[in-house]
Amino acid sequence: MTKITHSDDESITMTPHPFEGLPNGEERFAKAQLAHQINRLIEERGLKQREAAELFGITQPDVSNLATGRLSGFTFDRLYRCLFALDTDVEIRLKKHAPTDAMPACVHVSYL
Repeated sequence: MTKITHSDDESITMTPHPFEGLPNGEERFAKAQLAHQINRLIEERGLKQREAAELFGITQPDVSNLATGRLSGFTFDRLYRCLFALDTDVEIRLKKHAPTDAMPACVHVSYL
């Protein structure tokens, strides 16, 4: 976290992502990134929520939750299954965490 103080004693804290400092913040951020990609693919295909729900094998309200970022009911596995249904490969790469890194070990999501 970076704290910036303005001349009028007002301070702003900048973080690398919106979940920084929250319990399981890195995992929440990774889920949000996966959900963003799922929603982008749904939009690219022109699917309605009902159609996406059928494709994923979940309910339409679950697709609505996915679309609005309410992800508490979604595990990584469930998000992966949605991506698989959208013909998207999921690649998991493990690497040793360098003890000199400023941040603790965490989950990173990248897209190709």
